[in-house]
Amino acid sequence: MKKFITIIFCIHSLALFAQHDCRPQYGQPVQTITLSQGPVAYIEKGKGPVIIFIHGLGGNLSHWSKVSDQLSAEYCCIILDLPGYGRSGKITNTNSKDQLQFYADAIDEFLAKKKIRKAVLAGHSMGAQVAMISALQNKRIKKLVLAAPAGLETFSEKEAQLLLASTPAAVFEKQDEAVIRANFKMNFFQQPPDAETLIQDRLRLKTCPDFKSYCEIVSHGVKGMLAHPVKNELKNIQQPTLILFGAKDALIPNKFLHPSLTIDDLVSEARSLLPVSQSKIIEGAGHMLPWEKSSEVAEAIKAFLQ
Repeated sequence: MKKFITIIFCIHSLALFAQHDCRPQYGQPVQTITLSQGPVAYIEKGKGPVIIFIHGLGGNLSHWSKVSDQLSAEYCCIILDLPGYGRSGKITNTNSKDQLQFYADAIDEFLAKKKIRKAVLAGHSMGAQVAMISALQNKRIKKLVLAAPAGLETFSEKEAQLLLASTPAAVFEKQDEAVIRANFKMNFFQQPPDAETLIQDRLRLKTCPDFKSYCEIVSHGVKGMLAHPVKNELKNIQQPTLILFGAKDALIPNKFLHPSLTIDDLVSEARSLLPVSQSKIIEGAGHMLPWEKSSEVAEAIKAFLQ
């Protein structure tokens, strides 16, 4: 009986380890804070003015890790896993149509619980759209950095329905390694070798017991981006804003639905609407510019904040 109990204990321990190990591997100490949206994981490093970094659709905090490493000598850099992503708790009670508002509220509560009186908010892709929503409702946010921001490009009802039909949770759940690798490649102009760590994190997710929940969260994120456009609200954003785009971004604007729309078009219109804004197009960078061109992104942020 004692041997049987030992075996059961070992199996249970291995199962818990496997569940833990399937999550992203950050190589740095991860902290957790409990919000009304659930437990949120984050990495905090450096001292000085606070910068909060928000990842994009399907990502995790590691997407900003290279930039935050370079800025942490002068700033307190806090990179978050949004609820439902990375090492944060999964979402169980959100309306997918208002997913981005849910994230913005999580940012607000995070700032309040951490007693951060003022911060720069830096978001990538979907995270940039969340950052804009947050800036509209939270006076603690003093400046914005928008990297390859979603939310500037608008979609007709027909276009939105087409996007929703092509991104149900089942599509993400069925993706095999070849599709995952192809999708990552589209995020870069020239995919760097160290992007393999991001790919391995994504592949490990498929072994997680709550992988289906992750796929639902990604699908809900698409719905949330379409349901909460920010273009018409840009004129109300008073915070100084830096817009960054990779010159070779293959994802924004949507090349299939809006073939004639360019990055320059998006940036020019956004800057005309934002009261105080700057922009920089980074050469040789695709959509994942915080990873592909981290040094250039870090320098642009530093120059903007000084």
